Amino acid sequence: MKLRYLHFLSKSNIKGNKNSGAISVLLCILVVSITVVFCFSVTMTGIMNAYNYDYRARAMRLSPALRAITHEDIKLIEQHEHVERVVDVTNVINSHSFNIIDTSDESLDAELIAKGNNVSIDGLYPGEKKTVIKGKTLDEAPNFSCIVPSVFYPFEDASDSDFEDLDYIDGRSLIGETFTVKAGADGFFFSYWNLPTDDGMCSFAEKTLPSPEYTLTVVGTYPCTYSTSGSYMSLFVSAETAKQISEMALEYAGVDLEANNHYLAQWWNEPSIHSYRIIADDVDNMYEIYEFTHNEMGLDTSSEGDLFLDDTTKLMSILFTTAGTFITLAVLFVSAILLVQSSVNSMRERKGIIGLMKAIGYKNYQIFLSLIYEQLYLTLRASFAGAAISAVIVFVANYRFSHGSFKQLQYVIDWKLYFIFLGVAFLIAVIIPLVTQLLLLRKLTEISPKEAMGVH
Repeated sequence: MKLRYLHFLSKSNIKGNKNSGAISVLLCILVVSITVVFCFSVTMTGIMNAYNYDYRARAMRLSPALRAITHEDIKLIEQHEHVERVVDVTNVINSHSFNIIDTSDESLDAELIAKGNNVSIDGLYPGEKKTVIKGKTLDEAPNFSCIVPSVFYPFEDASDSDFEDLDYIDGRSLIGETFTVKAGADGFFFSYWNLPTDDGMCSFAEKTLPSPEYTLTVVGTYPCTYSTSGSYMSLFVSAETAKQISEMALEYAGVDLEANNHYLAQWWNEPSIHSYRIIADDVDNMYEIYEFTHNEMGLDTSSEGDLFLDDTTKLMSILFTTAGTFITLAVLFVSAILLVQSSVNSMRERKGIIGLMKAIGYKNYQIFLSLIYEQLYLTLRASFAGAAISAVIVFVANYRFSHGSFKQLQYVIDWKLYFIFLGVAFLIAVIIPLVTQLLLLRKLTEISPKEAMGVH
């Protein structure tokens, strides 16, 4: 049977199909649901997983505010079932404001001077890993190397104060460049702890140190999103480099670390008055660790990590992964029922037509093909309409998110993901009528021309 005949028969039969309108609408909604809802659901799940996995989201603060922290305290905390490790994070640079005073890129230099600049430098915690999308990781690079964010914006242009639609620099283009940096304002402003007094209490103090200049070589680019550690202005260095930068700052200020005859040297050389991070095995277990360290051990701890995820992102994740999935599955179920019902009704209501077709010489396989073609024509037509609608929704959403705030960049849907789910939606639209018709094929072969046409 020629394709144009199949097309003619299917269009004629669709007009007489009472369920064709409802099927078209539901299938259109199904495609939109699968592509849009599932794409956002997977995107939000990825955001939440990245956050929960991040070292700093699971990092609890531990300080000697209530009493000095002994080696035995550290060992006892590490024995807790939900503690991954305890790390010493004492330095003078973490999250400190730096100015880039020179780079090996002349065009970037000019832009930095014209707009002004401000970056932060963070030392990785001991044992912390940070993946890169290009270049080397810090554990593969020599000291005084750094990695830059994938979306980098070190400028202080007043017109960008709302942080909307910034003209980000692709961090991958900066690999191999060098940055000469210096602590901003009057130098390093940091906090530290003095040795405990007779009552066992450690007093808190603050100090400003003049800053020497440091030259860092960009060796890699890390994926930077709102939900993971780092921001569009954060450079990361290794824990060893952070230690060396801190020691250089102390020595530049005239502190002799080896003589240990200065209160800053005593702080630097005495682990019991350092700042620590307790790394939990899971974000959900942090409060249990807090109860143990604060209430039972009497140490100053904070159950909040160094990385926070806002309530809006959490709410969106719940919305798309639960309610959205439920709606999509409900639409899929109803669509499947209607498609099956449509195929069964088509066979029952056209019994006479099928008998007539057999009487004039149509073979069973030809009739079967015409019925299959009818269902495919109906479902694919609706699916293409749904695909067009969903593509417009994703395009508009991506455009808005990619030209929005730094936070909104993480919501951009990967088009590869979209086409995967679009393929799944089309596959569902094809498989359901095909399987149904195959199940009804036996009934089709049993219909005789006389019986179907009511001839006795």
